[in-house]
Amino acid sequence: MPKVPIIMPQLGESIAEATVVRLTVNVGDQIETDQEVIEVETNKAVMSVTTPCQGLVESITAEVNETYPIGSTLGYIEASIEDAERLNTLQPPATVDNEASADEAAPATDSQNRPAQSLEIPASLNGAAFQSPRLKARLLELGIHPTDAGVIPGSGTAGRVTIRDFEAYFETLSRLPSKKASPMRLAVADSMRRSWTRPLATLGVSISLEPILAHRKTLSPSPGPALYLAKALAIALSEYPQSAGRLVGDKIFLPGSIDIGVAVEVEDGVVVPVFANLDKQPLAELPAQYKKFLQAAKEKRLPEEAKRPSIASVTNFGTLGVHWATPIPLPNETMIVGLGYGEKRPFWDEKAERFVPRLEAELTISFDHRVIDGGQSGRLVRRIMALLAAPETL
Repeated sequence: MPKVPIIMPQLGESIAEATVVRLTVNVGDQIETDQEVIEVETNKAVMSVTTPCQGLVESITAEVNETYPIGSTLGYIEASIEDAERLNTLQPPATVDNEASADEAAPATDSQNRPAQSLEIPASLNGAAFQSPRLKARLLELGIHPTDAGVIPGSGTAGRVTIRDFEAYFETLSRLPSKKASPMRLAVADSMRRSWTRPLATLGVSISLEPILAHRKTLSPSPGPALYLAKALAIALSEYPQSAGRLVGDKIFLPGSIDIGVAVEVEDGVVVPVFANLDKQPLAELPAQYKKFLQAAKEKRLPEEAKRPSIASVTNFGTLGVHWATPIPLPNETMIVGLGYGEKRPFWDEKAERFVPRLEAELTISFDHRVIDGGQSGRLVRRIMALLAAPETL
């Protein structure tokens, strides 16, 4: 009798594969059309795989707890010739060329685990990034975030990562030397992962550091460039509060206070103590407060007032000799402003009509592009530049 395959059906527009959780029939059972034979689980629900016709269960090739892509062959039914013809599964009798022996005839191709060519599997956020329940359970068992599986080359439909892909990757990985990640590193990793769920953009300009360096000499203790930048950012955001808004649903919530963080490098990570209401604090009082925060950060004992969520932060990557960077704002922040390495550069002096040496650095701003557009960010940067050019106004 002809055999009709039991195919993993298209279970939903964004469903790429499913995991077998239960076999509801046995080999040799007599079955009817549309009878449930296999129960499968997707990332959305438990569903049934039914038979395309009546007949006898000839074989079940699917295994419980295994994941199969849409279009895979899960078993076979011994059916009538009429049903096989209707379902277009009746194979023509094999013919052998007179000039070739039967041993040289091409072998039949096994269709198991091969997606049906007529099925369109969308490779979208819910498609290519699809993870089977079994894979999700394995990641949870190992304490691995689902997004970390994205680095694994997938062999499933539309490049999806299967449980076999993951186990092979994990076996290779386990042979490499490793060490336990510190709680600080894990916290930074989690923050950056959540931050990267937003569309971020970065722009940069060159600024003169000379007004800041000249003004520092008038204050004791003198603020560092990062504090000048933080104060300028706070004043600019108090004038353009919509630039620090937070998009939640269909609303943009404006900040209740201008709380600015200043990134501090500590062992195995970064801590961002927050200066509350920085737009209202005198610049001269910031060095003592920063020194206290810096020491507390290195000891991992920040005071509660420095732990409040910030609306934006600054980072001075110039201390590392870096000219330009694209820092990432924390999940609760709309933007982060960075300052690069200062160096002497030729600057065209219009009055003297000649190039003169000037100490310059790159200033960058990385922002949530859902909230801020290029025009807004450009105006904000211009305002920060004007404030830094006249530090006595801070």
